[in-house]
Amino acid sequence: MPTLLEDFRNNPTGSLVTISCAPWFYRDKVCLVGDAAHAVVPFYGQGMNAAFEDCVVLDECLQRFSDNRERAFDDYFRRRKQNADALANLAIGNFIEMRDKTASKMFRAKKKLDHALEAALPGIYLPLYTMVTFTRIPYATAAKRARTQDAIVYTALIAMVLTISLLIFYFI
Repeated sequence: MPTLLEDFRNNPTGSLVTISCAPWFYRDKVCLVGDAAHAVVPFYGQGMNAAFEDCVVLDECLQRFSDNRERAFDDYFRRRKQNADALANLAIGNFIEMRDKTASKMFRAKKKLDHALEAALPGIYLPLYTMVTFTRIPYATAAKRARTQDAIVYTALIAMVLTISLLIFYFI
């Protein structure tokens, strides 16, 4: 890349933005999908997948309400909005995770524990990244499930530490 510095100086950089708007439609005339409705920063790699999901859901809604396009658009918006917002939050969260947490030993230990639990409890315990990237679980559902799983894991770890501490104290 012999002209890297020159290229960098001569080409403006863009900004990364999240778009959260509502509603995504106007009457029965127009309906937004994908980045037009909910652009997200690229730190989860799900923007195109979310747009494809929009297309699938919009198609289902148009079939369900074939005689009323405005109702179809409204149903589509109601079904997708919470997931688009959840994805936006996940993408920002993943950026913060990559920026601030990956050097942390506790963070890496949690990731190893996630993978161990996934292997020990297949189909029952799924790390957030697995749910988002390798399943069709809606983004909002995946985020909620990950929070619940984390609460259970952290509670169990605290209970184990307390139990071990009490046993040590009792036998000393």
